[in-house]
Amino acid sequence: MKLAAYVPMLLDRFPDAAFTPASLQHVAARAVKGFPTYGELVEWLREWWMPNRPPLAALAPPDIPPRRPEPTDEERAAIAVRVAEAVAHLTAREPAEPPTRFGARPLSPGQLDAINPLPNGRKRSAPPDATR
Repeated sequence: MKLAAYVPMLLDRFPDAAFTPASLQHVAARAVKGFPTYGELVEWLREWWMPNRPPLAALAPPDIPPRRPEPTDEERAAIAVRVAEAVAHLTAREPAEPPTRFGARPLSPGQLDAINPLPNGRKRSAPPDATR
C-alpha cells in the first residue's frame, strides 16, 4: 500500500529516466532498516539522479543584430529640424489657466447639479427662492 501511494508522487517529482535498475539498486542499498519513508526515497533517488541525469541542452547564444549605420549629414539635419519643431510646438502651448494650488478643488454649483441633483428638481446654481 505504501508503494502504491508513493509511485504517483515520485512520478510527479522525477522524470521517467530516473527509474532504472541502477537507481533501484542505489535506493535499495540504503534501505537497511526496511521499507523507506517517502522522504527517504526522494532523498536517495535525488542523490542518484543528480549525477546520472542526462546533460541539459545548452541554449544557443542570442542573435546579435548588426549595428545601425551612422546617420548621414542630411539625416542628422532632418532629425535636428524635427526636434526643433517638436520643442517649439511644446513650448508654444501655454495652459489656459495655470494651476493655483494642488489637491482637491470643490465643484461649482452647476457641476454639482449635473452629477448629483437635489430632490424636487431644485438647483444649487439657481438664485435663492424668494418664497422661503
